[in-house]
Amino acid sequence: MKIVFTGIQGCGKGTQARILAEKYGFKILELGTEFRNIVKSGTELGNKIKAVIEQGHQVPEDLGKELMQSVILENTDENIIYDGFIRNQWNLELFNSLVKDYKVVLFELDLNKAKKRLYGRVYDPETGETFPGDISFNPKTGNKLIKREDDKNIDSVKRRFNEFVEKTLPTIEIQQKQGIVYEINADQEIEKVTEELERKLGLK
Repeated sequence: MKIVFTGIQGCGKGTQARILAEKYGFKILELGTEFRNIVKSGTELGNKIKAVIEQGHQVPEDLGKELMQSVILENTDENIIYDGFIRNQWNLELFNSLVKDYKVVLFELDLNKAKKRLYGRVYDPETGETFPGDISFNPKTGNKLIKREDDKNIDSVKRRFNEFVEKTLPTIEIQQKQGIVYEINADQEIEKVTEELERKLGLK
């Protein structure tokens, strides 16, 4: 099963991806993590991407296409969760040309609640995983969790929210017309979100 996770930043899709990976063996591909790995490499490309991410903008199309295609083609597992892959029109077109027969999960969350979550969250700089702000260490690796640079910057957060509304929502509307979108209420306890997700995807 191929599943695309989408939703406004702070909706909890990363948490749910980890839960499904642990319970059902899904492989998680998180595009932001792939970008951050390149950023950490210190190459010219990495430094260019770093500047873009810290300003809260999406990676330019030419760089993004090259990276996205590489990640998808290198991972051919049967069960994959794609997190952060379809954020605009060219993402959608490229993804559709490379991945067939997939489902989309839309995690729905009120804008103000998403902002509150985003300002509080932390991440593991080594793995790229994000966690709620009340956790200090990654339970798997023991790595100390820190705040992401682009979560510290209020203007950056606003830009990312605006880009979701202006660029990502139109792609979701296209997929809704195709009947492949499963809407999940992300404004509930983590366990409840998981239960709804499992039920709608037919995992339970």
